[in-house]
Amino acid sequence: MDFRITSDEERVLWLIVGHLDEGNAPTVGELTRDAGREVGREVSSLRAKGWILVRRVDAAQTVVGLSPMAVAALRNLRYGRRAE
Repeated sequence: MDFRITSDEERVLWLIVGHLDEGNAPTVGELTRDAGREVGREVSSLRAKGWILVRRVDAAQTVVGLSPMAVAALRNLRYGRRAE
């Protein structure tokens, strides 16, 4: 897993986390709508780096979960955000 992510990837990752926390597995289209711009590149990069799990659901690329290592890393990021 590559722990280095860009600020754009981090923003998309937090969008994904918001959806997953609500019980929704977001499609790339939903994430693009929420971000107000195309995020397919960031989703592909996060997948390649091992942060997210992506599957095709009803012909749409859908984020179905976070990798276990990503969950641990996000806990650390959330903790760091609270300290700011």
